[in-house]
Amino acid sequence: MSAIKFIKIVPVTNSAELAKSASGTPTPDLPTQMLPASRKPSRFNLSIRTKGLIVFAALMIYTLIVDAFIYHQKELLLRDFDEIQQTLEAEGLLKQVDVSTFHTVMAIFANFDAPDRGAGLQRIAMHQQSILSRHAELVSRLPKLELSLVNMNAAWDDARQDPSRNNLNRLVVELIKIKNSVGAMTEQSQDRRKQLSERYRTHSDSVAITTFMLGMLGLALLGAIIGLFFRRLTDDLRTLQARALDIVKGYRGAPIPVTRHDEVGQLISAVNGMERALDTREKELMVERQKYFHQEKMAAIGTLAAGVAHEIGNPIAAISGIAQEMAERKMEKLKACHECRPDLIYAQTQRLTAITREISEFASPQAVEPQFLDLNGQLRSTSSLIRYDKRLQRVALKLDLDPQLPAIYGVADQLTQLIMNLLINAMDALDGMQGRAAAITISTRCDLERIVMKVEDNGHGMDQATLVRVFEAFFTTKPAGKGTGLGLSLCYSIMKKHGGTIEIESTPGVGTRVQVFFPLSETAYNQANSI
Repeated sequence: MSAIKFIKIVPVTNSAELAKSASGTPTPDLPTQMLPASRKPSRFNLSIRTKGLIVFAALMIYTLIVDAFIYHQKELLLRDFDEIQQTLEAEGLLKQVDVSTFHTVMAIFANFDAPDRGAGLQRIAMHQQSILSRHAELVSRLPKLELSLVNMNAAWDDARQDPSRNNLNRLVVELIKIKNSVGAMTEQSQDRRKQLSERYRTHSDSVAITTFMLGMLGLALLGAIIGLFFRRLTDDLRTLQARALDIVKGYRGAPIPVTRHDEVGQLISAVNGMERALDTREKELMVERQKYFHQEKMAAIGTLAAGVAHEIGNPIAAISGIAQEMAERKMEKLKACHECRPDLIYAQTQRLTAITREISEFASPQAVEPQFLDLNGQLRSTSSLIRYDKRLQRVALKLDLDPQLPAIYGVADQLTQLIMNLLINAMDALDGMQGRAAAITISTRCDLERIVMKVEDNGHGMDQATLVRVFEAFFTTKPAGKGTGLGLSLCYSIMKKHGGTIEIESTPGVGTRVQVFFPLSETAYNQANSI
């Protein structure tokens, strides 16, 4: 056919997708009440939000514990720091006492042989008073300090009453004792300060390391919890996604195990329930499909009834005439029935038998299980029966079948429906055509790894807008009462189920060519019907 426009059609509407279901019939939307409600969480089930709040609460508790630990350690460090500060203050005060004591001793040595004993005692008293004031300040700062000035005060009182050399020597001895005590206390304070400083340094390092480790441990625990949670959540969501895609493709196997008790677990239960509901509905649709196919065939038989009646009427009239002639001659008994033709009766009865056999074979239910089939035989039987349609009285139906055609794997009932729909569409395309002889050609051939069946007509053809929607369910250009718009949609569904494809080429005013491609292997059918 020249100037033919070519298009490969893929249905794009929801109705078409419904028409391409495994049943071969448009699948109605599943009512929501058919789907089981998601399992209600028990009082022990925790939602994802609750789990998140628990993790947040645990994180806050852990943070409070770490803060309490840090605060306690800070208090210990402050206590050590205060002790170090006190030792420094004590050392300063002890040094001042030591200096005052030294100055007092020097003043006594300077006034041993002073001509004016009263002036010398005044200078010694001034330094003595400095020792007392420093000692008082030291005692006020460090109440536990054991530094007694009783002996020094007694010696000073004696020296002040009698500033003799003996009394002054005694005062010097007491001052040296105080100076030695202050030196010993200073060394103890320094040793104590060194110990506190070392402990402070060690403790601060330990607190810093411990705080860092606790922080890292908290982050590690939080990361592990979040990682495990989202890993499991991701795995479950991927499982749900894969199962949803499998359900769309037709999977109806074992349900997904429900191992969670939150919203994801409820979603898994809902998906399992949806799968069960779809399985039940598809089984019901499978039964309805068989009824629908049989009803379609019976409807086709109804349209062929007039043609069949005409075909049967001719042999019946011939048999009736021959039988009447034989009866008349027998009644006359005038001459033998030499010209009787019982062979004509046999031939006409054989013709009647063939017609009734074709009708009964077409009307009887066929196997719904896939098997290896003779495509040429299917075409011959279907086309021989459809010849009785009145629309084919002026149409030349030609068969160009490859005698070496291999067997195909499929369902006979569905292939019969496919061929019938294509032939009926071709006849409708030729209805009312004028100007050329109407013809339908059916051909088969083997093309590499597939078998090609062509149904061609030289009818009205289709424009581009019609071609785009030709496989949509319920789309038809036929007037009301002549078509439902499901024919080509069913053909597409049947070919998809058989692992094949269907293509349409059409040009307005020239004609239409439908090419159906069947795979040769049984594997293609199994892959198209398995997940």
